[in-house]
Amino acid sequence: MTNLMKRGFIVNAVLFLLSIGLQSFIFFNVIHTNSNVPSALSKFTSAPVGVKNSFHEIYVRHAQHPSTIPTLESSPSICSPLPPIEEIEQCLGEKAEKPVISPLPILDSEKMDYSNLPGSDNRPRFRYMPGAVLSPLVTILTPFYNTGPIIHETAKAVLGQSLQRFQWIIVNDGSKNATQLAALDIYRKMGLTDSRIVILDLPTNKGLPGARNEGLKLAQGKYLLLLDPDDLIENTFIEKAVWFLESNPHYTLTNAYSIGFGHKNYTWSRGFHDGDINLRENMLTVATVMRTDILRKIGGFDENLTSGMEDWDLWMRFADNGHWGHTLPEFLFWYRVSPPGKWASIYNETKFNEYMSNQKAKYTRAFSEGVPKLAPIPQDKYEATAPPGDLVANMANPLKKCRPRLLVLLPYMEVGGADQFNYNFLVGMVHEGWEVTIATDKDSANKLYSQFMRVTPDIFIMPRFSRKSDQPRFIAYLIESRRPDVVFTSNSEHVYHYLPYLRAFAPGPAFVDYVHSETPQWKSGGYARYSAGAEPWLDRSLFASEHLRQYVIDLGHNPNKTATVLIGIDSDKYVHNPADRVELRSKLGVADDKLVILYVARLEHEKQPEMFAQVMKNLRDKGLDFMGISIGGGSLLESLNDTVYSNNLQDHVKLLGTIPNTEVSRWVSAADVFFLPSKVEGISLAIYESMSMGVTCVSARVGGQAELVVPEVGFLVKPGSPTESAEYEAIIERLIRDPIYTRQLGVNSRKRILSGFKSTDTIMRLKTEFCNAAKAHSHSRAMFHNTGMQKMGAEFAALGIEYERASDESLVLWKELQGVLKKLAPPVIEVNKAGPTHTPSPYTDMITTPEDVLESIVPAQLRPVTDIMQEKGIDRSLRLTLLHNEEPTIRTNPKTVVENFDHNKFFHQGNHDVDSWDDSIPFPFAQQQYVAVIPHAFVAPGDSGTVFDWDRMFTMQTGSRKMFTQPSDETSKCEVKKYKKLTSIVQLYNAYGHFLSEQLPRLALIWDRIRSDPEMHILVPDMGTSVVKEVLVDFLKIPQNRLVFYRYGSGWDPCHVYYAEELYMINPTATGNPSVELMDAMRQMFLDVNPNLPNEEERNLIVYMSRKGSVNRKVDNEDELIKKLRESLSGEQFMVWDGSVSVPDTISMMRRAKMIIGPHGQNLAPSVFAQKGTTIVELMHSNPWLHWWGVSTGLQLDYWFVPIAGFTHESDFIPVPIDLTIQTVQAALRSRGGASTIEAPEFTGATVEQASR
Repeated sequence: MTNLMKRGFIVNAVLFLLSIGLQSFIFFNVIHTNSNVPSALSKFTSAPVGVKNSFHEIYVRHAQHPSTIPTLESSPSICSPLPPIEEIEQCLGEKAEKPVISPLPILDSEKMDYSNLPGSDNRPRFRYMPGAVLSPLVTILTPFYNTGPIIHETAKAVLGQSLQRFQWIIVNDGSKNATQLAALDIYRKMGLTDSRIVILDLPTNKGLPGARNEGLKLAQGKYLLLLDPDDLIENTFIEKAVWFLESNPHYTLTNAYSIGFGHKNYTWSRGFHDGDINLRENMLTVATVMRTDILRKIGGFDENLTSGMEDWDLWMRFADNGHWGHTLPEFLFWYRVSPPGKWASIYNETKFNEYMSNQKAKYTRAFSEGVPKLAPIPQDKYEATAPPGDLVANMANPLKKCRPRLLVLLPYMEVGGADQFNYNFLVGMVHEGWEVTIATDKDSANKLYSQFMRVTPDIFIMPRFSRKSDQPRFIAYLIESRRPDVVFTSNSEHVYHYLPYLRAFAPGPAFVDYVHSETPQWKSGGYARYSAGAEPWLDRSLFASEHLRQYVIDLGHNPNKTATVLIGIDSDKYVHNPADRVELRSKLGVADDKLVILYVARLEHEKQPEMFAQVMKNLRDKGLDFMGISIGGGSLLESLNDTVYSNNLQDHVKLLGTIPNTEVSRWVSAADVFFLPSKVEGISLAIYESMSMGVTCVSARVGGQAELVVPEVGFLVKPGSPTESAEYEAIIERLIRDPIYTRQLGVNSRKRILSGFKSTDTIMRLKTEFCNAAKAHSHSRAMFHNTGMQKMGAEFAALGIEYERASDESLVLWKELQGVLKKLAPPVIEVNKAGPTHTPSPYTDMITTPEDVLESIVPAQLRPVTDIMQEKGIDRSLRLTLLHNEEPTIRTNPKTVVENFDHNKFFHQGNHDVDSWDDSIPFPFAQQQYVAVIPHAFVAPGDSGTVFDWDRMFTMQTGSRKMFTQPSDETSKCEVKKYKKLTSIVQLYNAYGHFLSEQLPRLALIWDRIRSDPEMHILVPDMGTSVVKEVLVDFLKIPQNRLVFYRYGSGWDPCHVYYAEELYMINPTATGNPSVELMDAMRQMFLDVNPNLPNEEERNLIVYMSRKGSVNRKVDNEDELIKKLRESLSGEQFMVWDGSVSVPDTISMMRRAKMIIGPHGQNLAPSVFAQKGTTIVELMHSNPWLHWWGVSTGLQLDYWFVPIAGFTHESDFIPVPIDLTIQTVQAALRSRGGASTIEAPEFTGATVEQASR
């Protein structure tokens, strides 16, 4: 079977390559041998003056060296200096702005800067202005009712759109406030000269739906965007949305991820992909682009909905008529969050239920069948790439151009040397006055997207809005729209496939590629091979080293069309910092005169981490004094760590793992030698940076590194030779023994960078080569822009796309094949594999103190321990007491009275580690309970109380959840508090509920020792309240002098580290998921101190747990709810707990309770004192963190809930459905001993915007 599969791969690959090769042969044969080309190929649209229209002659001229290319009547504009500012301002018609590089990343989803709004002064510039008067492609519809000057921010976002073919209709909905209305005066004036801006004044206020319908009557665009007058959109939002709809005609609507700002900051990535959930909760933002004709066909907005939810109604109507949309996975819409109260009427439960009843009657198809289930159409086999003609003509978006422009085509924007070069180079071009556009062609995380957004807003990740077959057309459209002077591509396999198409259909700019390195093992040379093969379609090819240029010439590239442009480095940024050297060496305890060797690399085989370790070991064995530091992650990090420990290199080698780039530069300042024994490099960017900072480099003689690292500055060794390791060892030994020589090499390294390897040198050389490319291009337009080449270009693009589709499909099969082969292969027997070891204790004499040890520790270098059983195998001296082995129990769904309730839709898959809410839910955190005794251990400050000693940190986890974090760098500077014996119940999360449900149960596992050993101290959370003291001292009777209070967080003055001669470490508890065994142990602990439990007759309380004192999720109608509960429970003892009750009285109340009712939150925490079988009724918002369901399961309580859709964990107020709550309480009371379900009104939810506002 496997041989057949392999043969199938080979046959398909050969057939495909033959199809490409045959057409390539025909094309090149025509170019090189036939000057009498067919009329289709000689039908030129234009030709240089005085140049014959011979295809062959033009090709030869295009292939000449720039110095010999005939000069036309005028040189390309980019060969001249930037026009004076007066000329640029005359072109713009206004004052020219200086180029801006944003100081911080933009639209970084992990660290969103909510203050850097679209149009702010800290945003980069791209001057979007219409280059021609064309009919509107999209209408932007904005209602205005006494909005005031805030509309100016919205206007800036609208006028700054990259798609300038818009009509902006502002509907003044009968505004009466003259001051606020005056804000429209500037747009009335603009409308006199700019026909795109229309102000529609309504005599009376019609409300949002009515105002929008009036504006719809005037809409001229094929597409329409709803935009409120206080919201903002990113520059490229409309262009991307329209292109998605053009590329996917079966969709009707498009919106994007959004950012909430103003009263509340958040990011929102819900949308059309949430499907039927949108019929119960509105996940959609109003800023949606739609097809105008469809909006008209379905009747526009319902003008009766003047109190809100008219947009939700519209989405339902679209769905009912068979239309749906797509949410672009980019943060392109900024929603201004208003203070609470603006939409208070929406929270009226009666009106809301009435609204939903009406919706179900109006839209029977949508509520019976659900929303349309749409998906992008898969790429078909040999799907043609249509010529851009009709599409680009219909989508034409010519932009005015007043500066030189550059279009950059990349595969993606990811962390790595190539994209770091791209970023640095684009920063330089922007400073030189160029405007930059970026388009990427691969589906990727694009982790550097927010970094590149610092340079330009004009960025397009094509797979997010365009089918692959439309990518060539979109690039052709960009070229027609932006009119770049140069198209620059690097490392993009797709673009090489598209080149013939682009040259034929977008003849305006010069085309340049940049190659970083050769990879002989991938496609016979990788991108270097692609560059050589694409030479006829390129005006210039640039290479990161002369070595690489010669390599590509040997592959057949025309040397006249090539040039070497070294990467270069920002010598002002990368400069030695003495303060960093002192600080970091002090942290390691390394003297200034000790040689520090820095190895920075992603730890993969081509970077040879095993060579680094071997050289370090050999130098150590010679008795040499040095310190090696490794920075970087990768698949071989664990292997390198094992090697360091198995060879006892801890005193000579420190592994820092992955750290931020800014920190890497600091460590370069602390180093004397940069060591990089790679197998493959172009010229390492890290070597550029190190040399710029005056560090001596020792690396491999590969790629073009000899062009940078000459004998006067460093050393290179040929990889793969039998003497490779010995050569590296001898070089570094010399550097260790001769520090003066080492320092001089570092000085020379800095000088070499300054003498031609600065980033400014690179920018100047690139500009020169762009000029050379433009000269060559001026002669080649006729060769490419003709009917014959257009037919051939379209076919080449189709073949390239098919190649990519087939490759992706085959890769999946290949991986499956490798998996099968791996399963069939005999097991590999590992012999004498070294594993991690626990180094001997440093407390070997009376001189060593905890302070000495703490000062020598670098937290990042501690070996993480996540499994205590594995650690017992490594450290056999570890004292381990095994307790209960928790059972993997089966849990059931939370109970509700709502018939046919869909738990998966309300809770969502993955919530609380539950894959599917199917009433058979395994407990995923079962573990062996234990107490481990760690000698001479510390507890770190921070957010989790991590235990660590001199060489390891116990970052324990339960299941897949890590419960402890790496100690912070401030740890070694903290004051040490010492104890003989100490146990800690501290772990992640510091709140009242987490203390009672997760930390307190852990105490039960060591309860007997605590009661019997007066030397034992207990580290407990300091929550700033008396709760911990009242529970531990007043209730459990633990002497207060044995409690040690742990302050969560960092920055305390002083901060404390807790040391114990014997530290008793208890297994952690998964957040919100205590086991049945653990909770039974806690109950037994409670009984030990207070065995007097009320009997069944005395358990007669129904307790409502209020959140009145909380900052959020307060019950909006709590007084009415409590009143109705009292009335419905007239025969029961009903009490309200509001947090003011003492801990002993609270415990007594919980022990007597037969039912506990309350909204989700810490107010339910006292339920841990309830007896088994007590009923819990939780009032639950949408997609909740099911903490108290998990806790109730461990406590063996009877858990019910009341679903409240449309409100979230962040909601300030939540209106509770009173009737549904009472029905749930009554059903739960009847079911004590047997469950039942009674009929109740079906729940729904408010819109996301309504809930936010």
